[in-house]
Amino acid sequence: MFSNLPKFLILIILLINNTLPAQELWRESFDIPGKGIWGTENETIQSDFTGITKWSLNYSNVKLQDAGDYAKTVSTSGGRFEVVDIEGEITWISEIIDISEYIKADIRLNAAETGSNTNANAKYLKAFYKLDNRPEKPFTINSSNSGNWGSAVAEQKDLVGSQLQIIVKMANSYASDKVILDEVVVTVEEKPAEPILRGDVVVNEVMFNPKEYGSDYVEIYNNSSKTIDLKRLKLASRTDNLELTQVYQLTGSKQFFEPGTFLALTKDTAGVFPFFSIQCKTCFLQMPKFPSFNNDEDFVVLLDENLNVIDELHYTNKMHHPLLAGEEGIALERVSFTEPTNDFSNWHSAASVAGYGTPGHKNSQRETAEISKPEVTFSPESFSPDFDGFNDEYQIDYKIPKPGCLANISVFDAAGRFVMKLANNEILGSEGKFTWNGEDQTGQRLNLGVYVVLVEIFSLTGESWHFKDGVVLTGK
Repeated sequence: MFSNLPKFLILIILLINNTLPAQELWRESFDIPGKGIWGTENETIQSDFTGITKWSLNYSNVKLQDAGDYAKTVSTSGGRFEVVDIEGEITWISEIIDISEYIKADIRLNAAETGSNTNANAKYLKAFYKLDNRPEKPFTINSSNSGNWGSAVAEQKDLVGSQLQIIVKMANSYASDKVILDEVVVTVEEKPAEPILRGDVVVNEVMFNPKEYGSDYVEIYNNSSKTIDLKRLKLASRTDNLELTQVYQLTGSKQFFEPGTFLALTKDTAGVFPFFSIQCKTCFLQMPKFPSFNNDEDFVVLLDENLNVIDELHYTNKMHHPLLAGEEGIALERVSFTEPTNDFSNWHSAASVAGYGTPGHKNSQRETAEISKPEVTFSPESFSPDFDGFNDEYQIDYKIPKPGCLANISVFDAAGRFVMKLANNEILGSEGKFTWNGEDQTGQRLNLGVYVVLVEIFSLTGESWHFKDGVVLTGK
Protein backbone atom coordinates (compact mmCIF):
# COMPACT_ATOMS: atom_id res chain seq x y z
CA MET A 1 0.00 0.00 0.00
CA PHE A 2 3.10 2.25 0.09
CA SER A 3 3.99 1.80 -3.59
CA ASN A 4 2.98 5.38 -4.54
CA LEU A 5 4.75 7.03 -1.60
CA PRO A 6 8.10 7.63 -3.39
CA LYS A 7 6.32 9.27 -6.34
CA PHE A 8 4.35 11.44 -3.94
CA LEU A 9 7.50 12.55 -2.12
CA ILE A 10 9.24 13.36 -5.42
CA LEU A 11 6.25 15.45 -6.50
CA ILE A 12 6.32 17.39 -3.22
CA ILE A 13 10.07 18.04 -3.57
CA LEU A 14 9.64 19.28 -7.14
CA LEU A 15 6.83 21.62 -6.11
CA ILE A 16 8.96 23.04 -3.29
CA ASN A 17 12.01 23.53 -5.51
CA ASN A 18 10.01 25.23 -8.25
CA THR A 19 8.30 27.68 -5.89
CA LEU A 20 10.01 31.04 -5.85
CA PRO A 21 10.65 31.99 -2.20
CA ALA A 22 9.19 35.22 -0.92
CA GLN A 23 11.66 37.82 0.26
CA GLU A 24 11.20 40.71 2.63
CA LEU A 25 11.12 44.06 0.86
CA TRP A 26 9.99 46.46 3.59
CA ARG A 27 9.54 46.36 7.37
CA GLU A 28 8.65 48.73 10.19
CA SER A 29 9.22 47.37 13.70
CA PHE A 30 8.90 50.71 15.59
CA ASP A 31 12.20 50.18 17.39
CA ILE A 32 12.85 53.92 17.95
CA PRO A 33 10.73 54.97 20.96
CA GLY A 34 9.05 58.31 21.55
CA LYS A 35 8.11 59.04 17.93
CA GLY A 36 4.58 60.33 17.37
CA ILE A 37 2.28 62.68 19.29
CA TRP A 38 1.24 63.24 22.93
CA GLY A 39 -0.72 65.77 24.97
CA THR A 40 0.23 68.43 27.51
CA GLU A 41 -1.51 69.99 30.52
CA ASN A 42 -2.81 72.88 28.42
CA GLU A 43 -4.27 70.41 25.90
CA THR A 44 -1.81 71.18 23.10
CA ILE A 45 -0.31 68.44 20.97
CA GLN A 46 3.41 67.79 21.05
CA SER A 47 5.11 65.73 18.34
CA ASP A 48 8.46 64.25 17.45
CA PHE A 49 9.16 62.53 14.11
CA THR A 50 12.92 63.14 14.01
CA GLY A 51 14.62 60.44 11.94
CA ILE A 52 11.34 58.89 10.82
CA THR A 53 11.24 58.58 7.02
CA LYS A 54 9.25 55.39 6.44
CA TRP A 55 5.91 56.55 7.84
CA SER A 56 3.85 59.55 8.92
CA LEU A 57 0.73 60.34 10.97
CA ASN A 58 -2.44 62.20 10.15
CA TYR A 59 -3.89 63.55 13.41
CA SER A 60 -5.80 66.64 12.23
CA ASN A 61 -9.02 65.62 14.03
CA VAL A 62 -7.46 64.36 17.26
CA LYS A 63 -7.63 65.90 20.75
CA LEU A 64 -5.20 65.13 23.57
CA GLN A 65 -5.57 66.45 27.11
CA ASP A 66 -2.35 65.47 28.93
CA ALA A 67 0.89 63.49 28.65
CA GLY A 68 -1.02 60.26 29.29
CA ASP A 69 -2.84 60.72 26.00
CA TYR A 70 -0.65 59.66 23.11
CA ALA A 71 -0.17 57.89 19.78
CA LYS A 72 3.53 57.09 19.59
CA THR A 73 6.19 54.42 19.57
CA VAL A 74 7.21 52.84 22.87
CA SER A 75 10.02 50.49 23.87
CA THR A 76 7.68 47.75 25.16
CA SER A 77 8.31 44.31 23.59
CA GLY A 78 11.27 45.62 21.63
CA GLY A 79 9.27 48.47 20.12
CA ARG A 80 5.69 49.01 18.96
CA PHE A 81 3.20 51.80 18.18
CA GLU A 82 0.51 52.47 20.82
CA VAL A 83 -2.65 54.57 20.88
CA VAL A 84 -3.95 55.53 24.35
CA ASP A 85 -6.81 57.81 25.46
CA ILE A 86 -7.28 59.97 22.37
CA GLU A 87 -10.39 61.67 21.08
CA GLY A 88 -10.83 61.05 17.37
CA GLU A 89 -9.14 58.84 14.80
CA ILE A 90 -5.44 58.76 14.02
CA THR A 91 -4.12 57.50 10.67
CA TRP A 92 -0.72 55.84 10.27
CA ILE A 93 0.55 56.03 6.67
CA SER A 94 3.57 54.24 5.25
CA GLU A 95 5.88 55.72 2.64
CA ILE A 96 5.26 54.72 -0.98
CA ILE A 97 6.85 51.31 -1.53
CA ASP A 98 8.10 50.38 -5.02
CA ILE A 99 6.91 46.89 -6.00
CA SER A 100 7.24 47.30 -9.77
CA GLU A 101 10.12 44.81 -10.11
CA TYR A 102 8.24 41.93 -8.52
CA ILE A 103 5.55 39.44 -9.50
CA LYS A 104 3.40 40.17 -6.46
CA ALA A 105 3.51 41.61 -2.94
CA ASP A 106 1.98 40.57 0.39
CA ILE A 107 1.38 42.74 3.48
CA ARG A 108 1.26 41.53 7.06
CA LEU A 109 0.88 43.50 10.31
CA ASN A 110 0.17 42.74 13.95
CA ALA A 111 -2.98 44.33 15.42
CA ALA A 112 -3.44 43.99 19.19
CA GLU A 113 -5.20 45.59 22.15
CA THR A 114 -5.17 45.47 25.90
CA GLY A 115 -7.90 46.34 28.36
CA SER A 116 -11.53 45.37 28.76
CA ASN A 117 -13.50 47.94 26.79
CA THR A 118 -15.64 46.45 24.03
CA ASN A 119 -16.96 49.62 22.35
CA ALA A 120 -16.35 48.95 18.64
CA ASN A 121 -16.87 52.62 17.72
CA ALA A 122 -14.29 53.97 20.15
CA LYS A 123 -11.62 51.29 20.09
CA TYR A 124 -10.39 49.79 16.82
CA LEU A 125 -7.57 49.17 14.35
CA LYS A 126 -8.45 48.98 10.67
CA ALA A 127 -5.93 48.12 7.92
CA PHE A 128 -6.07 49.35 4.31
CA TYR A 129 -3.79 49.49 1.30
CA LYS A 130 -3.52 51.81 -1.70
CA LEU A 131 -2.19 50.40 -4.99
CA ASP A 132 -0.88 52.67 -7.77
CA ASN A 133 -2.58 55.69 -6.18
CA ARG A 134 -6.03 54.15 -6.60
CA PRO A 135 -8.66 54.43 -3.80
CA GLU A 136 -7.73 52.64 -0.61
CA LYS A 137 -9.08 49.14 0.01
CA PRO A 138 -9.36 47.10 3.21
CA PHE A 139 -7.16 44.06 3.77
CA THR A 140 -8.88 40.79 2.95
CA ILE A 141 -7.77 39.12 6.19
CA ASN A 142 -8.54 40.73 9.59
CA SER A 143 -8.80 44.24 8.16
CA SER A 144 -11.25 45.46 10.82
CA ASN A 145 -10.45 44.81 14.46
CA SER A 146 -12.62 46.46 17.11
CA GLY A 147 -13.67 46.25 20.73
CA ASN A 148 -11.99 43.60 22.82
CA TRP A 149 -10.42 41.46 20.04
CA GLY A 150 -7.13 40.57 21.75
CA SER A 151 -4.64 40.17 18.92
CA ALA A 152 -4.79 39.42 15.22
CA VAL A 153 -2.58 39.33 12.15
CA ALA A 154 -4.01 41.44 9.34
CA GLU A 155 -2.95 40.35 5.86
CA GLN A 156 -3.34 41.28 2.22
CA LYS A 157 -1.89 38.95 -0.41
CA ASP A 158 -1.16 38.85 -4.13
CA LEU A 159 -0.92 42.57 -4.88
CA VAL A 160 0.31 43.35 -8.38
CA GLY A 161 1.30 46.88 -9.39
CA SER A 162 4.00 49.50 -9.23
CA GLN A 163 3.46 51.48 -6.03
CA LEU A 164 2.07 50.37 -2.69
CA GLN A 165 1.07 52.32 0.41
CA ILE A 166 -0.22 50.97 3.74
CA ILE A 167 -2.82 52.87 5.77
CA VAL A 168 -3.84 51.99 9.33
CA LYS A 169 -6.69 53.84 11.09
CA MET A 170 -6.76 53.62 14.90
CA ALA A 171 -8.94 54.88 17.72
CA ASN A 172 -8.92 54.35 21.50
CA SER A 173 -10.57 56.80 23.88
CA TYR A 174 -9.82 54.82 27.05
CA ALA A 175 -6.94 55.59 29.42
CA SER A 176 -6.69 52.04 30.75
CA ASP A 177 -6.71 50.40 27.28
CA LYS A 178 -4.19 50.30 24.46
CA VAL A 179 -4.47 49.78 20.71
CA ILE A 180 -1.21 48.42 19.34
CA LEU A 181 0.30 48.32 15.82
CA ASP A 182 3.50 46.30 15.29
CA GLU A 183 5.66 44.52 12.69
CA VAL A 184 4.34 45.92 9.42
CA VAL A 185 6.03 43.77 6.76
CA VAL A 186 5.89 43.64 2.97
CA THR A 187 7.19 40.49 1.28
CA VAL A 188 7.54 40.06 -2.47
CA GLU A 189 8.06 37.34 -5.05
CA GLU A 190 10.75 38.16 -7.55
CA LYS A 191 10.22 37.87 -11.27
CA PRO A 192 12.17 35.01 -12.85
CA ALA A 193 15.45 36.40 -14.11
CA GLU A 194 15.78 36.61 -17.88
CA PRO A 195 18.62 34.35 -19.03
CA ILE A 196 21.91 36.05 -19.80
CA LEU A 197 22.89 34.66 -23.20
CA ARG A 198 26.37 34.21 -24.60
CA GLY A 199 27.44 37.53 -26.07
CA ASP A 200 24.97 39.65 -24.07
CA VAL A 201 27.96 40.95 -22.11
CA VAL A 202 31.40 40.92 -23.74
CA VAL A 203 34.98 41.49 -22.66
CA ASN A 204 35.96 44.82 -24.20
CA GLU A 205 39.35 45.82 -22.78
CA VAL A 206 42.00 44.11 -20.66
CA MET A 207 44.91 45.45 -18.65
CA PHE A 208 46.92 42.37 -17.67
CA ASN A 209 50.42 43.88 -17.33
CA PRO A 210 50.05 47.15 -15.41
CA LYS A 211 52.80 49.55 -14.51
CA GLU A 212 54.46 49.37 -11.11
CA TYR A 213 51.90 50.11 -8.39
CA GLY A 214 49.15 49.74 -11.00
CA SER A 215 46.26 47.25 -10.99
CA ASP A 216 44.80 44.87 -13.54
CA TYR A 217 41.39 45.72 -14.93
CA VAL A 218 38.85 44.10 -17.23
CA GLU A 219 36.32 46.28 -19.01
CA ILE A 220 33.00 44.73 -20.00
CA TYR A 221 30.30 46.03 -22.34
CA ASN A 222 26.55 45.34 -22.22
CA ASN A 223 26.01 44.25 -25.81
CA SER A 224 22.32 43.46 -25.30
CA SER A 225 19.04 45.32 -24.87
CA LYS A 226 18.67 43.95 -21.32
CA THR A 227 19.28 45.62 -18.00
CA ILE A 228 21.45 43.04 -16.25
CA ASP A 229 21.98 42.62 -12.52
CA LEU A 230 25.75 42.56 -11.95
CA LYS A 231 25.17 40.32 -8.95
CA ARG A 232 24.51 37.52 -11.44
CA LEU A 233 27.92 37.78 -13.13
CA LYS A 234 31.26 36.24 -12.19
CA LEU A 235 34.81 36.80 -13.44
CA ALA A 236 37.30 33.94 -13.64
CA SER A 237 40.44 32.55 -15.22
CA ARG A 238 41.50 29.05 -16.30
CA THR A 239 44.22 26.65 -15.25
CA ASP A 240 46.70 25.02 -17.63
CA ASN A 241 44.15 22.19 -17.89
CA LEU A 242 41.51 24.75 -18.96
CA GLU A 243 39.54 24.29 -15.75
CA LEU A 244 37.88 27.36 -14.28
CA THR A 245 39.79 28.94 -11.42
CA GLN A 246 39.56 32.10 -9.29
CA VAL A 247 35.81 32.36 -9.88
CA TYR A 248 34.70 35.58 -8.19
CA GLN A 249 31.30 37.24 -8.08
CA LEU A 250 31.36 40.80 -9.41
CA THR A 251 29.33 42.15 -6.48
CA GLY A 252 27.23 40.83 -3.62
CA SER A 253 24.58 43.53 -3.95
CA LYS A 254 22.05 44.24 -6.65
CA GLN A 255 23.50 46.69 -9.19
CA PHE A 256 22.13 47.27 -12.68
CA PHE A 257 24.20 47.23 -15.87
CA GLU A 258 22.36 49.19 -18.55
CA PRO A 259 22.40 48.33 -22.28
CA GLY A 260 25.14 49.97 -24.34
CA THR A 261 27.28 50.93 -21.34
CA PHE A 262 30.84 50.14 -20.25
CA LEU A 263 32.03 48.97 -16.85
CA ALA A 264 35.65 48.55 -15.74
CA LEU A 265 36.23 45.84 -13.14
CA THR A 266 39.24 46.02 -10.84
CA LYS A 267 40.30 45.23 -7.32
CA ASP A 268 41.54 48.76 -6.62
CA THR A 269 40.74 51.92 -8.58
CA ALA A 270 43.76 53.57 -6.91
CA GLY A 271 45.85 51.37 -9.18
CA VAL A 272 44.00 52.57 -12.29
CA PHE A 273 42.91 56.21 -11.90
CA PRO A 274 46.42 57.77 -11.68
CA PHE A 275 47.59 56.07 -14.88
CA PHE A 276 44.78 56.95 -17.30
CA SER A 277 42.50 59.78 -18.34
CA ILE A 278 39.31 58.71 -16.56
CA GLN A 279 36.18 60.09 -18.20
CA CYS A 280 33.65 58.22 -16.03
CA LYS A 281 34.60 57.39 -12.44
CA THR A 282 31.17 55.84 -11.81
CA CYS A 283 31.84 53.36 -14.64
CA PHE A 284 34.10 51.35 -12.33
CA LEU A 285 33.34 48.48 -9.98
CA GLN A 286 35.82 47.46 -7.27
CA MET A 287 35.43 43.72 -6.78
CA PRO A 288 36.08 42.23 -3.31
CA LYS A 289 38.24 39.58 -5.00
CA PHE A 290 39.78 39.84 -8.46
CA PRO A 291 41.53 37.13 -10.53
CA SER A 292 45.29 37.47 -10.92
CA PHE A 293 45.94 37.45 -14.67
CA ASN A 294 49.36 36.52 -16.03
CA ASN A 295 51.46 39.12 -17.85
CA ASP A 296 52.19 36.91 -20.86
CA GLU A 297 49.15 34.68 -21.46
CA ASP A 298 45.90 33.84 -19.71
CA PHE A 299 42.12 33.53 -19.96
CA VAL A 300 39.53 36.16 -19.03
CA VAL A 301 36.23 34.34 -18.49
CA LEU A 302 32.88 36.01 -17.86
CA LEU A 303 30.24 33.71 -16.32
CA ASP A 304 26.60 33.85 -15.29
CA GLU A 305 25.32 32.75 -11.88
CA ASN A 306 25.20 29.13 -13.09
CA LEU A 307 28.81 29.23 -14.35
CA ASN A 308 27.74 29.30 -17.99
CA VAL A 309 30.30 31.14 -20.13
CA ILE A 310 28.94 34.50 -21.34
CA ASP A 311 32.19 35.58 -23.02
CA GLU A 312 35.82 34.51 -22.90
CA LEU A 313 39.14 35.93 -24.13
CA HIS A 314 42.33 33.93 -24.47
CA TYR A 315 45.01 36.62 -24.67
CA THR A 316 48.75 36.66 -25.14
CA ASN A 317 51.22 39.52 -25.06
CA LYS A 318 51.88 38.83 -28.76
CA MET A 319 48.51 40.47 -29.51
CA HIS A 320 50.11 43.85 -28.79
CA HIS A 321 51.46 46.10 -31.54
CA PRO A 322 54.82 44.69 -32.72
CA LEU A 323 56.54 48.09 -32.71
CA LEU A 324 55.94 48.66 -29.00
CA ALA A 325 59.13 48.79 -26.97
CA GLY A 326 57.29 47.05 -24.12
CA GLU A 327 53.75 46.08 -23.11
CA GLU A 328 53.77 47.25 -19.49
CA GLY A 329 50.89 49.65 -18.75
CA ILE A 330 49.27 49.18 -22.18
CA ALA A 331 45.75 47.77 -22.49
CA LEU A 332 44.39 45.50 -25.20
CA GLU A 333 41.21 46.90 -26.71
CA ARG A 334 38.44 45.17 -28.63
CA VAL A 335 37.80 46.60 -32.10
CA SER A 336 34.34 45.18 -32.94
CA PHE A 337 31.41 43.97 -30.87
CA THR A 338 30.16 41.85 -33.76
CA GLU A 339 33.36 39.97 -34.55
CA PRO A 340 34.34 36.94 -32.42
CA THR A 341 36.05 37.67 -29.12
CA ASN A 342 38.93 35.32 -29.87
CA ASP A 343 39.61 36.60 -33.37
CA PHE A 344 43.23 37.76 -33.06
CA SER A 345 42.59 40.68 -35.44
CA ASN A 346 39.73 41.91 -33.25
CA TRP A 347 42.16 43.14 -30.59
CA HIS A 348 44.74 45.89 -30.66
CA SER A 349 46.96 47.84 -28.32
CA ALA A 350 45.25 50.97 -27.03
CA ALA A 351 46.37 54.11 -28.84
CA SER A 352 49.31 56.01 -27.39
CA VAL A 353 47.42 59.27 -27.98
CA ALA A 354 44.67 57.88 -25.69
CA GLY A 355 47.13 57.15 -22.91
CA TYR A 356 47.37 53.44 -23.77
CA GLY A 357 44.03 52.65 -22.13
CA THR A 358 40.42 53.82 -21.99
CA PRO A 359 38.86 52.07 -18.95
CA GLY A 360 35.20 52.92 -18.40
CA HIS A 361 34.51 54.47 -21.79
CA LYS A 362 34.62 53.71 -25.51
CA ASN A 363 37.83 52.27 -26.90
CA SER A 364 40.43 54.19 -28.85
CA GLN A 365 40.60 51.19 -31.20
CA ARG A 366 37.09 50.51 -32.50
CA GLU A 367 34.98 50.21 -35.61
CA THR A 368 34.46 53.51 -37.42
CA ALA A 369 32.42 54.62 -40.41
CA GLU A 370 33.49 52.98 -43.64
CA ILE A 371 36.44 54.83 -45.11
CA SER A 372 39.00 53.42 -47.53
CA LYS A 373 42.00 55.49 -46.41
CA PRO A 374 43.00 57.84 -43.59
CA GLU A 375 41.36 61.24 -43.42
CA VAL A 376 43.15 64.24 -41.88
CA THR A 377 41.81 67.76 -41.33
CA PHE A 378 43.65 70.87 -40.07
CA SER A 379 42.26 73.87 -38.21
CA PRO A 380 42.39 76.82 -37.90
CA GLU A 381 44.26 78.64 -40.66
CA SER A 382 45.90 80.83 -38.01
CA PHE A 383 46.18 80.55 -34.25
CA SER A 384 47.39 82.73 -31.39
CA PRO A 385 48.37 80.88 -28.17
CA ASP A 386 47.57 83.84 -25.92
CA PHE A 387 45.04 81.99 -23.71
CA ASP A 388 42.14 84.26 -24.64
CA GLY A 389 39.97 81.26 -25.44
CA PHE A 390 39.94 81.85 -29.19
CA ASN A 391 42.13 79.79 -31.56
CA ASP A 392 44.72 79.14 -28.85
CA GLU A 393 45.84 75.87 -30.44
CA TYR A 394 46.40 74.38 -33.85
CA GLN A 395 44.54 71.07 -34.22
CA ILE A 396 45.03 68.04 -36.44
CA ASP A 397 42.06 65.64 -36.54
CA TYR A 398 42.31 62.17 -38.06
CA LYS A 399 40.33 59.05 -38.85
CA ILE A 400 41.80 55.77 -40.04
CA PRO A 401 40.08 52.81 -41.70
CA LYS A 402 41.59 50.09 -39.49
CA PRO A 403 43.72 49.75 -36.34
CA GLY A 404 47.46 49.32 -36.51
CA CYS A 405 48.49 52.59 -38.13
CA LEU A 406 51.17 54.89 -36.75
CA ALA A 407 51.87 58.57 -37.30
CA ASN A 408 54.77 60.98 -37.56
CA ILE A 409 53.97 64.69 -37.45
CA SER A 410 56.66 67.36 -37.97
CA VAL A 411 56.57 71.16 -38.05
CA PHE A 412 58.90 73.30 -40.20
CA ASP A 413 59.32 77.05 -40.46
CA ALA A 414 58.93 79.01 -43.72
CA ALA A 415 62.59 78.41 -44.59
CA GLY A 416 62.14 74.62 -44.30
CA ARG A 417 63.96 74.26 -40.97
CA PHE A 418 62.64 71.59 -38.57
CA VAL A 419 61.23 73.12 -35.36
CA MET A 420 58.91 70.62 -33.67
CA LYS A 421 57.97 66.91 -33.59
CA LEU A 422 54.30 66.49 -32.62
CA ALA A 423 54.22 62.69 -33.09
CA ASN A 424 56.95 60.12 -33.39
CA ASN A 425 55.70 56.66 -34.38
CA GLU A 426 52.59 57.24 -32.30
CA ILE A 427 50.05 54.39 -32.31
CA LEU A 428 46.82 55.88 -33.59
CA GLY A 429 43.34 55.17 -32.41
CA SER A 430 40.43 54.82 -34.80
CA GLU A 431 40.02 58.57 -34.59
CA GLY A 432 41.58 61.32 -32.57
CA LYS A 433 43.51 64.56 -32.65
CA PHE A 434 46.90 66.16 -32.07
CA THR A 435 47.39 69.78 -31.02
CA TRP A 436 50.22 72.27 -31.23
CA ASN A 437 50.62 75.27 -28.93
CA GLY A 438 53.23 77.14 -30.99
CA GLU A 439 56.29 75.94 -29.03
CA ASP A 440 59.45 74.24 -30.27
CA GLN A 441 61.12 71.06 -28.98
CA THR A 442 62.55 72.86 -25.94
CA GLY A 443 59.25 74.43 -24.92
CA GLN A 444 60.17 77.89 -26.20
CA ARG A 445 57.56 80.01 -27.98
CA LEU A 446 58.38 80.28 -31.70
CA ASN A 447 58.44 83.51 -33.66
CA LEU A 448 55.29 84.69 -35.35
CA GLY A 449 55.02 83.64 -38.96
CA VAL A 450 54.09 80.86 -41.37
CA TYR A 451 54.78 77.20 -40.53
CA VAL A 452 54.37 73.98 -42.50
CA VAL A 453 52.95 70.81 -40.90
CA LEU A 454 53.67 67.40 -42.43
CA VAL A 455 51.66 64.32 -41.38
CA GLU A 456 52.77 60.83 -42.30
CA ILE A 457 50.47 57.88 -41.52
CA PHE A 458 51.75 54.38 -42.23
CA SER A 459 50.72 50.77 -41.60
CA LEU A 460 52.73 47.66 -40.87
CA THR A 461 51.79 46.31 -44.30
CA GLY A 462 53.80 49.05 -46.02
CA GLU A 463 51.02 51.49 -46.90
CA SER A 464 51.67 55.15 -46.23
CA TRP A 465 49.75 58.42 -46.65
CA HIS A 466 51.05 61.99 -46.48
CA PHE A 467 49.22 65.20 -45.62
CA LYS A 468 50.47 68.79 -45.58
CA ASP A 469 49.16 72.10 -44.29
CA GLY A 470 50.33 75.67 -43.79
CA VAL A 471 49.38 77.60 -40.66
CA VAL A 472 50.08 81.13 -39.42
CA LEU A 473 51.29 81.62 -35.85
CA THR A 474 50.04 85.07 -34.83
CA GLY A 475 49.86 87.23 -31.74
CA LYS A 476 47.06 89.35 -30.37
